[in-house]
Amino acid sequence: MAVITASQIDSCETNIYERLAYTYKFLITLPCISDKMNTKFIKYHPGSNTYIIQRKAYFEDSVLLKGNLIVGAGCNFWEELRVEGNLELGKNSLVKGHVQAHNAIIGPHCEIMGDVQVEKDLTLMDDVKIEGSATCGGQMLVRPGCSMGFAKAEKLLELVGKVSIKDVEAGTKVIVRSE
Repeated sequence: MAVITASQIDSCETNIYERLAYTYKFLITLPCISDKMNTKFIKYHPGSNTYIIQRKAYFEDSVLLKGNLIVGAGCNFWEELRVEGNLELGKNSLVKGHVQAHNAIIGPHCEIMGDVQVEKDLTLMDDVKIEGSATCGGQMLVRPGCSMGFAKAEKLLELVGKVSIKDVEAGTKVIVRSE
């Protein structure tokens, strides 16, 4: 696990990454950020504690951010993505591992090859593919064309249009409606 401090970042090109937490499998011993972690794609807004990743960015290692995250369209995360805040994953993005967040909106045509675990509310836009399970502690809205292996929502699971869910947790309140 590599922890990046503000003093390490100040010695790099810019200090916009002062709250970037860590990536797995690569220990940072130099004062600059790992070459594997493409931080040139990330901007940070301190007022809202929000990271913004530009479109078509890619990350080879697992990513954990302590704050909110807005991801541009067509981004690739080759391992897991964990956000200790709200996540907005841009359309056509790919995550090859698990996704964890406080609240999440997964944009249209995204593909997640692992599980999605959200503490509160989860929204899946049109044609999202989740190979594993989707669980949330609040409400889950699933739009047309989405598919997943398992779904669990503590409060409400709302299915809009034609969706494909192989299994739903017993006792989950489900609402099904047309578009």
